[in-house]
Amino acid sequence: MIIKTYIVNDMKEALIRAKYELGADAIIISQREVKIGKWYNPFKRKGLEVTVAVEKETKVDNIAQTKANPKYADIEPIYEEPNEKGNDPLVNGPFTPKSQTKFGPRNDLMGKLSDQINIYSQLLGKDKDSLTLEEKKGFVKLVMKDNPLNNKLSLGKINVLVGPTGVGKTTTIAKLAAIESIANKKNVGLITIDTYRIGAVEQLRTYANILGADFEVANNPNEMAAKVEELNNCDLLLIDTLGTSPKDMKKIEEIRENLNAINEEIHTYLVLSLSTDKDTITSILDKYKSLNYDALIITKIDEVSSISNLWYLMENCTFPIQYFCYGQDVPDDIKLATLDNVFDYCKENDLYE
Repeated sequence: MIIKTYIVNDMKEALIRAKYELGADAIIISQREVKIGKWYNPFKRKGLEVTVAVEKETKVDNIAQTKANPKYADIEPIYEEPNEKGNDPLVNGPFTPKSQTKFGPRNDLMGKLSDQINIYSQLLGKDKDSLTLEEKKGFVKLVMKDNPLNNKLSLGKINVLVGPTGVGKTTTIAKLAAIESIANKKNVGLITIDTYRIGAVEQLRTYANILGADFEVANNPNEMAAKVEELNNCDLLLIDTLGTSPKDMKKIEEIRENLNAINEEIHTYLVLSLSTDKDTITSILDKYKSLNYDALIITKIDEVSSISNLWYLMENCTFPIQYFCYGQDVPDDIKLATLDNVFDYCKENDLYE
């Protein structure tokens, strides 16, 4: 038998932790009120000390089997006690990648998230699909600390936006350029390789003129390398790329060749519209992998009535979601995609679950 004691804020947290770590057969054998905090702190808050037990090591066995799989050789389980603030390392999920520079699909490991949601909904006495927006936000804060809205990739010196046609890459670049130029007082340079779409070059040139930013057009990889070198004095470079179907691997390869010509570190953001269906989102995430994108920017949240696609991304992808866009106004309709910012927007705009 395994016996484990938790120091938690309330019984709900204890149940979630116990059922998640020890399995559905875990039972509570005792509980008592305690004070949480350092011994010398006169303002220690109330909490619960809950002791649970389980007959056999179901969760431990699962972890051992996972570690034996070479597919997950770079992933290690984390089990720690909560700190004095009540923060539980379990909210990082049962597994944390050693390297946070690249993220990939959750697949088998993070697919356990569905089980976590089921446990959470059962504790609330509800069906998973009937959880309210606030309840889902509470679940994310409690269990999914390592989620795409918490992970962030700051803008580097050279930043590239890639993605399908019509998702708003050029407008998003204009928003970022305006914020960095006006609010953050940076010297911004803009480069585009989107010479296919009628008016694309002139659209970005217009934004550059308004901001007083340097602007260049690169027609091939050699020109790309030269233009980046010409704008080396800029604090920040934003590069717009041609939009293409995830099925058009020839154009995706063309983009890759242009990016490979840049001999400096680049941050690549995949721009996704939330109005895209789930199957297409999955295809985009997969087909654009050859461009080695580091993070996501989600757009057109103002055009959807449901956040189901956002929830889908949070369940199935660990790439950071850096920004979310909700309109065409430059530079207003963009925000950092924090958990509070996104869920507050959804609540204010009556987006259902």
